[in-house]
Amino acid sequence: ALCGGQRRLVKIMSGYRTVHRIIQPPESGDTGDSPLRPPLWRVRFSPCRTMGNSSGSAGQQRVIAAGSSNYIQCYSIKDRTSKDVESDNVLDASALSVELTDRLVSNRHGQDEGKLSLGYAALDVARNYVGEDDLAGNEIIAASQLGGRVSIWVRLDPALVERGVTVADDLANLSLESDGINYVKPHSEFAVDAATGTTLVMRPPSLGTYYSKRESDVLVAVGCADGAVLLCKSGVQAARPGDSGKSGKSVVGDSSSTAGESISIRSGSEAGEVVATIGGGHAPVLSIAFHPSVPNAIAVGRKDGTVDIYSQSSSLEDAYYRSGELAFRRMHRLTHSSHPVRALSFSQNDGALLFAGDDQGHLYSYDASCNSKRGDMGGPVKLVACALSAHKGWVMNLCAFPDGSRVATCGSDRSCKVWDAGMGLACSTPVHSFESVHDGLVWDVDCSRGHNSGSLDGKTNDRQKLITCGNDGCLQVCSAGE
Repeated sequence: ALCGGQRRLVKIMSGYRTVHRIIQPPESGDTGDSPLRPPLWRVRFSPCRTMGNSSGSAGQQRVIAAGSSNYIQCYSIKDRTSKDVESDNVLDASALSVELTDRLVSNRHGQDEGKLSLGYAALDVARNYVGEDDLAGNEIIAASQLGGRVSIWVRLDPALVERGVTVADDLANLSLESDGINYVKPHSEFAVDAATGTTLVMRPPSLGTYYSKRESDVLVAVGCADGAVLLCKSGVQAARPGDSGKSGKSVVGDSSSTAGESISIRSGSEAGEVVATIGGGHAPVLSIAFHPSVPNAIAVGRKDGTVDIYSQSSSLEDAYYRSGELAFRRMHRLTHSSHPVRALSFSQNDGALLFAGDDQGHLYSYDASCNSKRGDMGGPVKLVACALSAHKGWVMNLCAFPDGSRVATCGSDRSCKVWDAGMGLACSTPVHSFESVHDGLVWDVDCSRGHNSGSLDGKTNDRQKLITCGNDGCLQVCSAGE
């Protein structure tokens, strides 16, 4: 480039770079040259803030990882500044600090020593808040062990803690500190006998206007081997700003809670109570995705390659699947694949696109935009693009970027790829490919929300990150800025 009559060399760098590798401690007692680390199957960025308003949490994020261990790891990761390193470039591999803060354990922690660990095969994290504040809300973590035992943990919004807000429920002795790490027991735990334990997702609490007085719980959907999806009460009260709970206490998640006020976490209902049975009699469930804006609309990926889309029915005559409080009917069956569909997600935040990945390495994109204003999924859902060779093997999972522009996938070929959500899938050319990010299967991938990285609109990509987990027991953090 020419500037002031002099020639200057300008170095152009891609915004996609490996930032940090988080290595788990080896299994207890394993001190060999190549210690065995437990595989990690699921990883999520928390959508909630990590610190109070006065602490300054820009660039700091919380990561939750689950695998074959009998606990779930919670990390705090933060971009270093020029005060910490010579460069404040977030793409610099040395510009990230990582701290293990919490381990989430079951109520049976300490009682199963020496027994085979089933691990946590499914994980979801949600922000229990309804309103315009991009940061407020309590963090809810739901996870299921192989066999269908579900645990729910709640972390109070740090801003509420900073104001002196307390919890009304008797939740004492849920946290025990050891070696600087908090061991946290669940606020709710229940068993779903029919569930496989490999698929679990929470109904978005952000759809708070559709949580009626009768259905006050955050709901959890779990998949079953017989093809059914069970919608269960979590025992945790869903946020409803402007409303109030029993005895005049504020409903948890209400950002208007004042200093010294007591808020309620638990709903009072029976955790694990099934309020709806969706589907059944079909191939086993491998993936589940809730629509982000259409209430009680859910997509289900199956072992035979079909993707079923269900929506809540208001008519008893149309209720194909009914149990308890909610009724559903199947609106669409997508049959473009004949291989297991393990990866499924709607685009954020409007759900205009539905992405699906199968065991043949295909990545499908469906147009579901006509349904966003209907209130159900009765409108057309059409295939618009397909990447026939997205991965050389199984598509293990995928996640949609918060701004809706891109989608990230991970596969059994040890790679993680980023795709343009438009016609980039049609030419099977990813925006970027991270090759050999793990030694073995890459089980999961997730994308950070921009507002937790110093961007309040969620559209700034300069500090947006991807995180993957794999069979090697490691987490890989990558920058995802363009």
